[in-house]
Amino acid sequence: MSSGSGGELQARRYSDGPPWIFTGRALYQLNLVKAEVARRVIPPELKVVQAFGYTLGGFYLAKYDSSPAGVFEELVVLAGIVWNPPTSCAWAARVIVNSKEACDHGIEEVGLPSRTAEFLLKTSTVERKPWWDFLSKISALRKRRESSRQINHAVDIVESGGSLRRPLCSIELLNNAFMGAQAKGWPGPPMKMSLPSFSGKTELQPDLLKYSCRMNCRIRPISPARVSTLESTVEEDSGSSQTQQLDADVLSMLTGKPIVALVFDKMVMHVDAPTVVVAENETVKRRQGLLSRFPRFGAPAVPTASA
Repeated sequence: MSSGSGGELQARRYSDGPPWIFTGRALYQLNLVKAEVARRVIPPELKVVQAFGYTLGGFYLAKYDSSPAGVFEELVVLAGIVWNPPTSCAWAARVIVNSKEACDHGIEEVGLPSRTAEFLLKTSTVERKPWWDFLSKISALRKRRESSRQINHAVDIVESGGSLRRPLCSIELLNNAFMGAQAKGWPGPPMKMSLPSFSGKTELQPDLLKYSCRMNCRIRPISPARVSTLESTVEEDSGSSQTQQLDADVLSMLTGKPIVALVFDKMVMHVDAPTVVVAENETVKRRQGLLSRFPRFGAPAVPTASA
């Protein structure tokens, strides 16, 4: 990203090389996910970090105002935390975007399980009344003063591939902060943070990869979003039995018990190119191979007892 006229920032394209820069806002929600569910989508050689049968999964829902692929939306479904010595990172079970360019980049360059989908925003107005309104008679003036109307937003995610459409889920946002309607009060502290993730182990990227998302943003806690299932119609594809099982696992990650939900506002995110991760046992093998080539740097021989 380079500076343009008036101090505006011009986004780099994917072809310009890393770091790739994204601006916008995001909702990051951590849920409890059953370790056995996470295990089904995580490569068997990686250890799932768990306690009492659960790991930390959830989702990352973002709306990018600028990016290497322009304006688009993204849902990253997090299966859980995995351990590959000497570090642990999140593992994405599915990455859903409404940009073919971003989808292709994720599959080909980052080794992500990316798919395209429609992000359909639904808006409804709900009148909120004080609880005591149902227990006592209150003057009409007081009712008007103490009742309020709340605008609820929900995002329906409908995966699309060619002529097929498959509904996945509906994410009901219980706080308007994610939609850009900033409430009065403290906007949250400005923070710098890094979110490391593993990827790869796919047909196009068979190695285990690691990449980092470095963020500058304002962070504040909000009410967790509610996620529900979208039913398929007769015209829509429900997929094979294997696809249905994977969709069920993804929904389980999305609908797990929420632990914390955070809004990343005024976000500027730098994404570095993925690097190949060498497992600890592979590192040992390589060291042993080097020592066999240069025996004088090897371990000293143990003297044998003289007769």
